[in-house]
Amino acid sequence: MSKEGKPAPERGNEVLRASSEFLGLGMTFAASVALFGWIGFKVGALIGAESLSMILGMLLGGAGGFYNLYVQMVIRPREEQGREESDDD
Repeated sequence: MSKEGKPAPERGNEVLRASSEFLGLGMTFAASVALFGWIGFKVGALIGAESLSMILGMLLGGAGGFYNLYVQMVIRPREEQGREESDDD
């Protein structure tokens, strides 16, 4: 913290960057659930089973969104850490 009690600009920028990254991941997850739910509803309207196909679409969207979230939060950092360690050798 600086003398006036305000956070340092570098820390504020890092917090903003990290929060925007997580906000983007959450929005991507929500959008995938909503999009696949809508697609399921439209497909269900054609075959006469709106509710069932919408639920199945939302589950499929949730699974895809969760997989994307897992890749972004777990797998990609491991790969980047592995690259950094191999660069140090």
